[in-house]
Amino acid sequence: MTILQIMNFFGGLALFIFGMNKMTDNLQAVAGNEMRRTLKKLTDTRIKGVIVGMSVTALIQSSSATTVMLIGFVNAGILTLSQAVGVIMGANIGSTITAQLIAFNIGQYAFAFIIVGVIFLLIRKSRKMERWSLIIIGFGLIFIGLQQMTLSVVPLRESQAAKDFLVHISTNPLLGILAGTLFTMMIQSSAASVGIVIVLASNGLIPFEGALYLVFGDNIGTTITAWMAGIGSNYAARRVALVHTLFNSFGTILFALLTYLGVYTLIINRITPGDVFSGVNLARHIANGHTFFNVFNTIICLPFAGLFAKAAIRIIPQDKIDTVSLGEPKHLDYHLISNSELAIGQSLKEMREMLRLVRLGLVVSYEAFKDKSYKKQIRVSRIEAAIDQLQREITLYLVAVNEKTNADDIIQKIPALLHTVNDIEKIGDFTEEVNRILNYQITAQKVPLSADFIGMIDDLHAKILFMLDLCVDYLETFQEDLSFKIFEMEGRINEQHANLRNKILLLVQNGECDAAGGLNTIDYLDQAEVIADKLKNLVEAGSHKFIYSRIAKMREEEG
Repeated sequence: MTILQIMNFFGGLALFIFGMNKMTDNLQAVAGNEMRRTLKKLTDTRIKGVIVGMSVTALIQSSSATTVMLIGFVNAGILTLSQAVGVIMGANIGSTITAQLIAFNIGQYAFAFIIVGVIFLLIRKSRKMERWSLIIIGFGLIFIGLQQMTLSVVPLRESQAAKDFLVHISTNPLLGILAGTLFTMMIQSSAASVGIVIVLASNGLIPFEGALYLVFGDNIGTTITAWMAGIGSNYAARRVALVHTLFNSFGTILFALLTYLGVYTLIINRITPGDVFSGVNLARHIANGHTFFNVFNTIICLPFAGLFAKAAIRIIPQDKIDTVSLGEPKHLDYHLISNSELAIGQSLKEMREMLRLVRLGLVVSYEAFKDKSYKKQIRVSRIEAAIDQLQREITLYLVAVNEKTNADDIIQKIPALLHTVNDIEKIGDFTEEVNRILNYQITAQKVPLSADFIGMIDDLHAKILFMLDLCVDYLETFQEDLSFKIFEMEGRINEQHANLRNKILLLVQNGECDAAGGLNTIDYLDQAEVIADKLKNLVEAGSHKFIYSRIAKMREEEG
């Protein structure tokens, strides 16, 4: 292969992955909330878990996305690890749909999908129509990328050395599995890996058995996403990732042995039209080998799901430190809404989880600033999305309580509680703004931030974290001395904000400091002051027992 052909091959791979990501991301956006509700409600048994996992993954075309959602549920205590095992098994089956579509060879219509998608995108009249346009375009790009890869490897047919190398790698079970695993871990897309295997096999560069070994390795490599999602989560999330790895590794060992003995190849050849040993319908045989690997592995392992869960618990012990929710409510039990007082208490517990997430977002954005870590910057957006998710869940819960109760005191509390939830969500927005200021505005400066300005940011950061800790404790106990401390801290932050703001503006006007650094520091100080104000509102609401009329009257008198 020439350099140009190699570039064309990886260009096709890039198009495939880009199209896959566009299609998957927008499918998740279209069906995401419904999928989350389905996963939560219909996984009380392992068989239901398999069916739901398979259906959700087939719909959104990403076992990784299903697994990440699952990690959130287990992390929040909504699902047990044993329940999660069934969903993981089903997700593996659902993820094979892409390979089946590739094997149908509809690539000749790829540009038709692109044309339709672009037309819809140009005439779009809503966000939903835009998302469906991108789904169709992504679907077309998958097959255009696949066609480009196919054209790029055609010259390898004439190279005996290339054939010998690929055959040696793929037909050795250990090397084939390792190659499939590593490649999928690198590109984080089992669909793309299987697509490449189909391209190579269809061009006569690797035999059917070698293709199966590579596909088995792909199934192990795809579990890397679950491990990445588990970073920063609690022990339960890491156990989900381990179960996924153990399940796929067990299946790989078993079916690699059956393939080596010639049993599995005969089974796939028997259930698929055409004789694969004569090179007939090879793509369909590989796609079926991928699908039935996961189907048979699920049938064999499902009765032993509890053993996989126990093994993960044994290998990954429970953390001693408490962790925060990652967007899935821990305390909102709809069976309790008939007892409105108890339900209000549960919603307040969930608000504490929101505040903990706010604190985590501020800590991570500050660490990203100090460590110059891009991964941590991105994590702040995920945390803010989790705060938004909790706000929606708490709001729906409080509305349900309001519809169920006839108690006047509860009816008076609901508006104030809804305002409080919205205030916490706004603080989450300010946290993302803090992240933008620290990690985008300040890092884009031509002149590094001065030590004095960094010291100002450090000091206010510590004060805001302390105030957040007090508010988390306050929402649990509602102790009066905590409210006094919070009001005092808010006053100190306001005073410090005003003094520092005036000081920096004077320095900028006199040309005694870098103007961009000074103005960016002011932006940070403004956000810190607004966060403190919102936290004070929260405590004021609690001090008035969340009775909306009292809070409104108090603020009218203050204003």
